[in-house]
Amino acid sequence: MAHFAYQKQVALFDILGPVMIGPSSSHTAGVARIGYLARKLFGEKPHSVVVQFYGSLAATWKGHGSGDAIIAGLLGIPPEDERLREGAKILDNALADGTGFPIKIETIQKLPSGWHPNTVILSISNSKKQLRLRASSIGGGSIQIDEINGYQVSLSGMLDALLVVHRDEIGVIAIVSHILAANHINIAATSSHRKEKGDEALLVIEVDNPIPSSIVEQIQNLPPVFSVIHLPSLEQV
Repeated sequence: MAHFAYQKQVALFDILGPVMIGPSSSHTAGVARIGYLARKLFGEKPHSVVVQFYGSLAATWKGHGSGDAIIAGLLGIPPEDERLREGAKILDNALADGTGFPIKIETIQKLPSGWHPNTVILSISNSKKQLRLRASSIGGGSIQIDEINGYQVSLSGMLDALLVVHRDEIGVIAIVSHILAANHINIAATSSHRKEKGDEALLVIEVDNPIPSSIVEQIQNLPPVFSVIHLPSLEQV
């Protein structure tokens, strides 16, 4: 029997609910959420997307409708929408009328050490930017985003989140936290990631309240900040 280093506690509610489109909570509903959140993170129409299914997903994606589900999510269809089962057909129609974009699905049976057996990597790009996201469907329709553009993160999509790319310097975290506090937004979790000291860094903040666009703009205008991505909670879908 294979043993995986990845461990994640799943609450009883996560297993029993919410209402999900099947046939599989992890291979269909969870995968759809990954696609949907990835499209939200990218924020605009891609020119192309490459989906890589690893491990268990690579072996069963056709039978469990994982391809249709992730395509639907990438097209912006919410995870609880019945149309998840028709993702490929909807994409064909969108390509025909010019509103779609190519989505290529690849399968990789070999799973890197420590990765969850239901892992997906999405590579999304257009002429202006690229997004590489690694995520896992951890059961009961729940997901975890594990990596964004080379940064190791841990996001479930169940809380509003800000991803702030900034110059690694003293005071940035304090300033962003002060802006949120001044607007009565409570921070639930925060983490900071950098590749090298003094280089680019990523600040990830999950909050309990919806974040108005005016606050996102205020943070974006800070001199050390390169970009801000607001990821709304899946509960707001």
